[in-house]
Amino acid sequence: MAGKIPTSGQKILYLSFVFLGSIIFYFDFTTNSFQSIKNGYTSFKISSIFLIKETTIEPFKNFFNLTKSKENLIQENNNLKEALDISNLNNYLISKENIFYKDKNIIQYPIDKKNSSFTYSIAKIKYINHNIFNCCDNHRMYIELISSNLSSNLESVVFNNSGIIGQVITDEKYLEVILLTDIDHSIPIKSKSESFYCNARGSGRANIIICSYNPLVWDEDILLGKEFFTSGLGGIFPKDIIIGNVVNIIDIDSTKKDLEIKLFADPLESDLFGVIRN
Repeated sequence: MAGKIPTSGQKILYLSFVFLGSIIFYFDFTTNSFQSIKNGYTSFKISSIFLIKETTIEPFKNFFNLTKSKENLIQENNNLKEALDISNLNNYLISKENIFYKDKNIIQYPIDKKNSSFTYSIAKIKYINHNIFNCCDNHRMYIELISSNLSSNLESVVFNNSGIIGQVITDEKYLEVILLTDIDHSIPIKSKSESFYCNARGSGRANIIICSYNPLVWDEDILLGKEFFTSGLGGIFPKDIIIGNVVNIIDIDSTKKDLEIKLFADPLESDLFGVIRN
């Protein structure tokens, strides 16, 4: 089939548009008469692109940057908290109330494995059952070492920035710590005068240990608020570390009294712990 030939009217219309376009192009080239229109079009195009970008791309970009900024801030806060906790552990060890070490200058940079002054291990909490801790007899905690200077951690003392909380009884991937309040645990303690000694057992209650004694044998006057310290007997806990104070005295009979001693150290108050061998 032959192609359709344009009619005379179509040809005239086509030539008219070409002629009109040429005239417009000539006037624009010689006089810039349409410059304002072109500028307006360019401005409209730029504004449209900017508006579309602001309403579609930028919200997602800002949300991503905000999320990333929050993650960085959280990580920085965690790093600062860990550094502060380590500093508090150091301060506890070298405080005047404790004599873990005679030479206070050696407690430096415990988390730096390359430092020759590396004297105790740092661990963070891995797991503790809060419900059992607050209601039952079994008080255990699992911690994970993040730095260590010991080949074996069995029977090491575990402490936080407030004091001794227990000792290591299982040395595996995660160290199992029996807390002072566990009913199967006992710690030898003494009065400051060293005229009273006893083995304080765990009560199964949060932050309470019990010292049972015969008042006919130990005649030191024990009053509420009296402070007790580690005796150093047994070879696990160092001597003269303050443990807690008496909050209740129970008269069982003429030959037995129970002293309820509230511990100064709460194992739930921090996430970072020191592990040290006496």
